[in-house]
Amino acid sequence: MIKKLLKAVLPKSAIVAAYQWHTRERRYRSWAHAAAASAEYGSRDLTAFRVARSRQIVGHEDSYAKPPEELLQTFDMPSGRFVDFGGSAGEMCAVLQRRFPSWSFAVVETKAMSDASRALRPSISYSDQLPDGYDVFYSSGTLQYLADPERLWSDALGRTGRYAYLARNCFSNRKAFSVQSSRLFDNGAGPIPEGFEDVNIRYPHQTISEASLTAIAGRMGFDLIARFDGRNSGVTGSKTDAYGADLLFKRR
Repeated sequence: MIKKLLKAVLPKSAIVAAYQWHTRERRYRSWAHAAAASAEYGSRDLTAFRVARSRQIVGHEDSYAKPPEELLQTFDMPSGRFVDFGGSAGEMCAVLQRRFPSWSFAVVETKAMSDASRALRPSISYSDQLPDGYDVFYSSGTLQYLADPERLWSDALGRTGRYAYLARNCFSNRKAFSVQSSRLFDNGAGPIPEGFEDVNIRYPHQTISEASLTAIAGRMGFDLIARFDGRNSGVTGSKTDAYGADLLFKRR
């Protein structure tokens, strides 16, 4: 009753401002604080939904997963090893595998996601750990959801033989920790499977430093050979000082 009365007497601009304040993105002091304020990223409901949704597009992944043209150029050998870090149920790998059948493909995901995805695309390997070595490392929209993205990046480059491609990044010169919210049905690609409720999903998020990642790559023997400003942005929420850019590195 009170809400209806307020809507009747307040100007629309005031209502919009009040809604924006109520739904504003809260910042946290650390990753630990953001993680404590949100549900676990690899929650059972989210994993089950993503796998069920992906099951419906097996064999038709090309309609939903589009590899960047520059990524295709990293397949410059007759055969090699490709890793998709945070690659969900392997949709992108399935697309690439049809184009480069002599290459091997691996997805690194949460243990729950890896275990649930193996039966969908058995020609792709799944694990919650990085392989010992590979030729191309690819990650899209994932580093900002890790507790220590720089450590993972350094570890990944130490195992990379030729190229590393980072897509859909959330960069900022200032570190910011938050909790990202999305609807369950906004996750994954393909028709919405039956038997799920479109609930709110929350998981910790942080901005990452482009300069820091580039410096780490330089120390690990990689050069930044291409940068695509503002493309495939991984920026979410109200982070006005954040920006997106895709980065392609090559080992010297």
